[in-house]
Amino acid sequence: MRIRLRRPLLLALLLTLPVHGEPARPSGRVDLAARLAQSLAATAAPGAQWGVKAVSLKTGKTLFETNATRLFVPASNTKLFTGALALDRLGDDRTLATTLWVPAASAGETVAGDLLVRGGGDPTLSDRLKDRWEKVFAPFVSAVAKAGIRRIQGDLVCDESLFRGAPYGSGWNWDDLGYYYGAAVSALSVNDNVLHLRVTPGKTVGAPATVQLGPLTNLLELAGSVRTGPTNSAVNLQTERLPGESRLRVGGSVPLGKGAQTEDVPVPSPARYFGELFREALREAGITVDGEVRVVDWRERAAQPWVPAQWRQVGQIPSPRLAEVVTEMMKPSQNFYAHSLWLLAGVQAERQPVGSEIGKPTLDSTEESGLRAMRTFLATAGIPAHEAIFEEGSGLSRKNLVTPNAVVQLLTHMHRHPAGAAYRESLPVGGVDGTLKRRFTAAEMKGRVHAKTGTLRHVSALSGYVDTKGGETVAFSILVNAFVPAREGATATQESDRLVELLAAFTGRSDGE
Repeated sequence: MRIRLRRPLLLALLLTLPVHGEPARPSGRVDLAARLAQSLAATAAPGAQWGVKAVSLKTGKTLFETNATRLFVPASNTKLFTGALALDRLGDDRTLATTLWVPAASAGETVAGDLLVRGGGDPTLSDRLKDRWEKVFAPFVSAVAKAGIRRIQGDLVCDESLFRGAPYGSGWNWDDLGYYYGAAVSALSVNDNVLHLRVTPGKTVGAPATVQLGPLTNLLELAGSVRTGPTNSAVNLQTERLPGESRLRVGGSVPLGKGAQTEDVPVPSPARYFGELFREALREAGITVDGEVRVVDWRERAAQPWVPAQWRQVGQIPSPRLAEVVTEMMKPSQNFYAHSLWLLAGVQAERQPVGSEIGKPTLDSTEESGLRAMRTFLATAGIPAHEAIFEEGSGLSRKNLVTPNAVVQLLTHMHRHPAGAAYRESLPVGGVDGTLKRRFTAAEMKGRVHAKTGTLRHVSALSGYVDTKGGETVAFSILVNAFVPAREGATATQESDRLVELLAAFTGRSDGE
């Protein structure tokens, strides 16, 4: 590990400081750097690769760095870049509209044709935010009812053509796609594109458990079985759905008397899922759809372009402000939201290209257009192209690579950005919410860290802002790859948090010694 030493005194401190029991508050830059270096040297994973950089936003002085120009897999620290891109390119007040249309010539209670739903890329239509799926569709049903419509003689057509390309990010592993964090992305989505799997133990050990899917059961075929285990046994649920299949294999066991266990499992066709739920919501409101749920993707729309003059809009359901969407992506680290925002930036780059994007073909995937938008943004933010390399927007891909330098430069740029306040507020807050709710919970740390986490197997990341005891805000990035501990129970999270706590305890000035 290469550590940048700014004073000869640092070497002396490294030799004399004990590994444990150091004073809680480093008093100067040299003291702080020594303690950070000492903490890294004591890692429980000797083979791990660490990259760290910390810069005062007040003075621009670097407080510490090691391997700051080396490339690391950032995991969900990728979302720091995606959120910044979305706020920069789309604006924090932007909303995303899902629109409802009927044939232009239709009138009265009966529509002699289709009801068309055009997806605008809104990822927030979710019972995670609105308690129950029926609430998600309340504004859609209301719009149809206010238009005086009681019957649709044609199909319910779900248009997801806004996004071109595969429904998954480049570099996503096939074995991630059966879990909620690998849910497919669509321009027309609902409930985070997952079904809720509920497993209730039987009444005796060895009895079959009851397995239920909701809110619909016709999108996935259940296979396998779950048994009831002893009272004190661990929950052991396995789910598997191969790409392209609609069969969900469920196995394992749940302990007797523990109550129902829940898992979220992705649906194979998000737009169809939306349509099936919407049709059910319409039926419950007394509005009939005679035809089927039909999906139109980008290939079909390219073959038969949509002609707005042939349709009449009967409803428009807006998303929350983009600043809120970014927050809902950052705090729980939602991959589906993240890649949706990446694709929305790609759509914007096609519609309103800037700089090197002008004149580029728009027949590539929307993901590729998002990459062009990201490259434009990186240049504006002063981040060298070779220090931030992306394939997709969530961080699931291990082909994304960034340097600590790039992350800190991004954080510094966004600190001064017009949407900087929204950006900082979107981040998880230590001891308060999101993925940091159970970290930095001590009274002296609570609320002082705004940062994004990142986790893949053997990969950990934590980057953001920390307020020091000395009254400065520090932008920091901690990236660790190949973390395989030699000591049982040790984690990269613990070691990263220790570094942040040292930064927070700094009582000195960044422009002092």
